[in-house]
Amino acid sequence: MEVLIPILILVGVAALIVSIILAAKHFEKKRREALESAAEEMGLAFLPDGDQAIHGQVASFGLFNLGRARKMTNLISGSTDEVQIALFDYKYVTGSGKHQATHTQTVASLQSNKLRVPVFTMRAESMFDKIGSALGYQDIDFESHPEFSRMFVLKGENEPQIREFFSPEVLEFFETQNGTSVEARPGAIILYRPGRRVKPDQIKDLLTQAYGVFGVMVDKKES
Repeated sequence: MEVLIPILILVGVAALIVSIILAAKHFEKKRREALESAAEEMGLAFLPDGDQAIHGQVASFGLFNLGRARKMTNLISGSTDEVQIALFDYKYVTGSGKHQATHTQTVASLQSNKLRVPVFTMRAESMFDKIGSALGYQDIDFESHPEFSRMFVLKGENEPQIREFFSPEVLEFFETQNGTSVEARPGAIILYRPGRRVKPDQIKDLLTQAYGVFGVMVDKKES
């Protein structure tokens, strides 16, 4: 009996692990099906395993150079005369052993020659950022818009160019986008909320948000 108890415990643990794996696979299947249906409703293409060409377009952004085991899935894509847009799930792994963590988020990518934007990164400000700012680490603030400066950490090599680009219109727009991270370079931007995947029934809202970002950032001279 003493030998049997450890065996039963091991069998129970194994059964629990298998159940968790099966439940996760079922959840991912349902998510994929719901996103495919949403893409069809929007008249956009759906590629469950992503697309190497689009992955190549975004590869230079910082998000896609973090961690390991990087993977793009559930890609929804389409284009207009002005912009190519892609929405997709993206995950990567950091750490190892009991410190290993998988990071997942839904990303919107916009590619357009009308996006004449400077190179910058923008993300929600944390307590650690406030400490870093006090120690002199870069965070581009705007005295005219303290709410934006409170909400976001904005960084980039060419600060004068970034300040010129972030007009009152751009600053006020992003004051309504709490929690959104943005990375930009000429011709392309990505936006996402770190560690958060958009629910399938909210994917249209992400598309609307992406077009809103495009609208406020596009070169108005060519609109």
